[in-house]
Amino acid sequence: MSSRPDARRSVLAVLLVGIVAMAVWLFVSTKFNAGPEGEAVAPAAATQAVAMVNGVSVVMLDAATQTQSGIRTDPLSAATYRAETTAYATVLDLQPLIDLRTRYASALADAEAARARTSASRQEYARSRLLYRDNQNVALKTVQAAQAAYRADQAKAQVAALDVQNIQAAVRQQFGATLGRWAFDFHSPEFARLLNRQDVLLRVTLPLDADMAAPAQIRVGADDGRRLPAYLVSPSPQSDPAVQGRAFIYRAAAPIASGTRIAAYVPTSSQDASGVLVPARAIVWYGGQPWAYRQIDATHFGRYPVAQQFPTEGGFFVTQGFQPGQRVVVSGAQLLLSEELRPPPGSSGCKDPECD
Repeated sequence: MSSRPDARRSVLAVLLVGIVAMAVWLFVSTKFNAGPEGEAVAPAAATQAVAMVNGVSVVMLDAATQTQSGIRTDPLSAATYRAETTAYATVLDLQPLIDLRTRYASALADAEAARARTSASRQEYARSRLLYRDNQNVALKTVQAAQAAYRADQAKAQVAALDVQNIQAAVRQQFGATLGRWAFDFHSPEFARLLNRQDVLLRVTLPLDADMAAPAQIRVGADDGRRLPAYLVSPSPQSDPAVQGRAFIYRAAAPIASGTRIAAYVPTSSQDASGVLVPARAIVWYGGQPWAYRQIDATHFGRYPVAQQFPTEGGFFVTQGFQPGQRVVVSGAQLLLSEELRPPPGSSGCKDPECD
């Protein structure tokens, strides 16, 4: 009978030891997994792996980490690009042309009045001369006065016509024949757009080594960073004293202040190249050149160089290294680069070439 109490005591002892061990484990677990306020902290996400694959730096991120980091990709679309060179452009002040147009209108009115006076005095002279010949019905003195008035009016009409021609020549010397035609046509829709500042005039200077005709259309840089189309008006009779080259006048629908110097992008080829546009939001700069992270599969991203040969308004046009349909990281690319360049645990090394 004495063996049963001994067995019960043994079982109780084992249970007690188990309870104590469980309490110790819970205490230790809570201590090492608690935050500064005593709250439990979730286990850290698995760190990404970085490897070189065929000369390409590849970062591995699982789906959960991508979501937490805001990684987002977009597919690349096919695009075309025409090679271009950069030229300098200056927004012309339209006031001198407006002043010449006003002088032209006034001179035109004076010439018309002079012609009318000449016509009246010529008729008066002809009538007086006829009366004088018809039995001298008027005095010779009257005929001579009519003749003098006619010749004076005739001279004034010639001067007025010459003034009109001189103003036309001044406009051609400063702005060219096309702008002169617009300015002298008081119903010209093109000149009305200039007066209302719907369009501005640009003097674009092509480089001396650019052996090409002036394109009918180019693009110019606006104040907000956009590239706006500009259309050829005519060769410029005057050049920019600060820039050597062949000058042409273009018009653009851009509210840019007169005297502003802007960049003009002039196509150098009539053929379009095929490729893709890598958007600016996908570009990260490392080692002095642009890169983009291309998604290889669901969890791997490779960093590929982006050629700088063809910069565009929205990024870089490239013909190699990227294909239409491939997905590139457009949100979180800088974070991927930071994670890629992070030194391994326990290492103080720096992967950035600028550290060398």
